[in-house]
Amino acid sequence: MQLKTLSGACLAALFFPLAPAALAATQSNISDCQYGASGVNSFTDIFTCGTVSGSLRTLYYSTHNAYFSKGFNQDTVSYGGSIKYETAPFYGFRAGVSGIFLRGIDHPDEANTISDIGDNQTNVGEAYLSWQQDDFKITAGDQRINIPFVGDYDWRITPILFRGVDANYGDSTNYLHATKVWRYKPWGDDQFLNTTAYTDVDERTNGMWALGGGRGTQWDGKKLTGQLWYQEYADYTRLVYGESHLQWQDTLFQPDLGVQFIRGTSLGKALAGEVNSTSYGAQLALTFTPALSWKLGYDHIAASGNSWNNGSLVTPYAHNTSSGPYFAQPFFTSTQDLGSGNAYMTNLNYVMNENLSLGTQYSFMDLKPSPASASINQSEYLVYFTWSFSGVLKGLSLTDFAGVQTSPLYDSHFWQNRLSLQYDF
Repeated sequence: MQLKTLSGACLAALFFPLAPAALAATQSNISDCQYGASGVNSFTDIFTCGTVSGSLRTLYYSTHNAYFSKGFNQDTVSYGGSIKYETAPFYGFRAGVSGIFLRGIDHPDEANTISDIGDNQTNVGEAYLSWQQDDFKITAGDQRINIPFVGDYDWRITPILFRGVDANYGDSTNYLHATKVWRYKPWGDDQFLNTTAYTDVDERTNGMWALGGGRGTQWDGKKLTGQLWYQEYADYTRLVYGESHLQWQDTLFQPDLGVQFIRGTSLGKALAGEVNSTSYGAQLALTFTPALSWKLGYDHIAASGNSWNNGSLVTPYAHNTSSGPYFAQPFFTSTQDLGSGNAYMTNLNYVMNENLSLGTQYSFMDLKPSPASASINQSEYLVYFTWSFSGVLKGLSLTDFAGVQTSPLYDSHFWQNRLSLQYDF
């Protein structure tokens, strides 16, 4: 597979130089633009003063004994990404559109190709209109959305996108937020679908809506933040999510103590199954130096034998995708898909210099997928690094996540490696 990886890197190198040229031209245009209080001053400047951005990457994704299936190996190399153009603001309005593409490199047969990056894609990705006035912003159309359990989780090649309306008042700490989603585009597809990540459910859905808010305050060298969300996924589940952090900013190691609560119940047809899920979590984070940080997370998922996956949380847009905001989560699988019980995670991260950051993570999932089964007792050992280039190669990075999961219940070792060469501009 080494030759395939090099081929991917070479192909990526062919299109990476296109981005700096486009970016330089855009920056030159912007420097000549005149902005007033409501944005650019003329209609033509809406387009000539717009910006170009994007992410281009090559990804080598390999699994062995994939998800504890002995002898089932997958090795896939693909390249692609997204390129976006956004207009300059005019009386608070902006429009954005992006193109997405994905191509494979010498893929093996379909059974041994990872579907998330295996099928070719060529289409329009984002296509939205937004309006912003002071701290209020609303965006309608095909877009990236980032709220609990509904997000991009963008480490593959083309992003997860959502068709809907997303509104926010405030900043990243003090805010009110509302979202309505009708369709979504998963990693492995270039179409917007009226289904969810539960691919075994052959029924359409009207999407989801959410309301949330956050608040922060600071006193005597301490910072207290919190957020609370209510979400409804049509014919799946209603979900309440709350999280709070208290950080001692002037104390040795700047300890950050977090707590969380997640509650899910059935809604409508309950297409994934009956939902009765309750999770509690706690987290401790320490900053030893500006470069070295450590985190310890714990979650308890209460057992419920008559509900989906023994009390697990149903997450229609994060199933088999990401553990989302769970404090204790593995990297290769998702906490909410593994059962009920206790989950633990610890992570150590070191930023060596402006170019290199590296870390290691261990998680243990003492979870039962059904009342009659034994605990999976899943351990995951993970190492990772990112090398960010500088100088004329600024924006280019090389990242690798490699690890193994073990579980006595499955009597197998599951290995996975994700190596990506990426250019952001």
